[in-house]
Amino acid sequence: MKAVGLVSGGLDSSIAVALIRSQGIEVVALHFTSPFFGRKAFLEGVMKRLGAEFREVQVGEEYLEIVRNPRFGYGKNLNPCIDCKIFMLRKAKAIMEEEGAKFVFTGEVVGQRPKSQMRDTLRLIEKESGLSGLLLRPLSAKLLPPTIPELEGWVRREDLLGIAGRGRKAQFELAERFGIEEYTSPAGGCLLTDPIFSKRLKDLLDHDAFTLENVELLKLGRHFRFTPWYKLVVGRNEGENRALLRLAREGDFLFFPQGGKGPLGLGRGTAGPEDIERSAQVIAFYTKNDAEKTAVIVRDFSGTSRVLEVPKCQENVLESLRIPKG
Repeated sequence: MKAVGLVSGGLDSSIAVALIRSQGIEVVALHFTSPFFGRKAFLEGVMKRLGAEFREVQVGEEYLEIVRNPRFGYGKNLNPCIDCKIFMLRKAKAIMEEEGAKFVFTGEVVGQRPKSQMRDTLRLIEKESGLSGLLLRPLSAKLLPPTIPELEGWVRREDLLGIAGRGRKAQFELAERFGIEEYTSPAGGCLLTDPIFSKRLKDLLDHDAFTLENVELLKLGRHFRFTPWYKLVVGRNEGENRALLRLAREGDFLFFPQGGKGPLGLGRGTAGPEDIERSAQVIAFYTKNDAEKTAVIVRDFSGTSRVLEVPKCQENVLESLRIPKG
């Protein structure tokens, strides 16, 4: 007997795997990774210790449309949790069929999340994913109608659980019982639940092309919106400076202090002379010197360079450009 489970890196999904494995069922543990979430390196070892086959499922461009236009809306930030779960479960259903597995399971808990884990929503997700009767939630199974795996005796319903709500005491006790010591905080791995990232993403959706490379840029540095057609990203450390260099593409501008010590800025979009000078002033603001003016090199993607001698950007102007504000 084989089942397919969705695992996020959180405690609930790991417990779900342990519960299904304790009934002698083989488990293929699917971990979805995207520009917004993914903890493969962390989870692979956890699933091995639980005796499950770990499999990463990468999603990219196809997932962007879910984020851009979720049929069932967003959560508190720009997290399309219902659409996201339906998307993953449809993929899981296809893998279930390929593997000859009998059912799919998740670590969802009734009432734990107000947007995606209420009873009506759980039923909606099951229906929309095409898994009616074949989607088991072992942590809350006793609070839900029996599924086909329970009715057919593939799993013992009496050994499943009836956990509900946001409390974590029962899960912590189960983690100790199953020897699960590594797990993340709830939703801790999804950038779409982060308020600051979500505001940057909203700015991207409003102004720029919604592409994977532009999404990757959101994860780095300080962001400043000059016009609807131009933004600047400034690295906060050497690692981010190197990452910005790797993400630079044709049409971008690079800004850095003459001499090379200090932040690197990546300007993307259509920039006029005032935008270029203001970008250099922002770089000067983050350069550690007290000089009246700073020499900032401006280089375009072709390698053409020039030097601008600029004062530091005024702090109130800087804050008016920042994404998000404040």
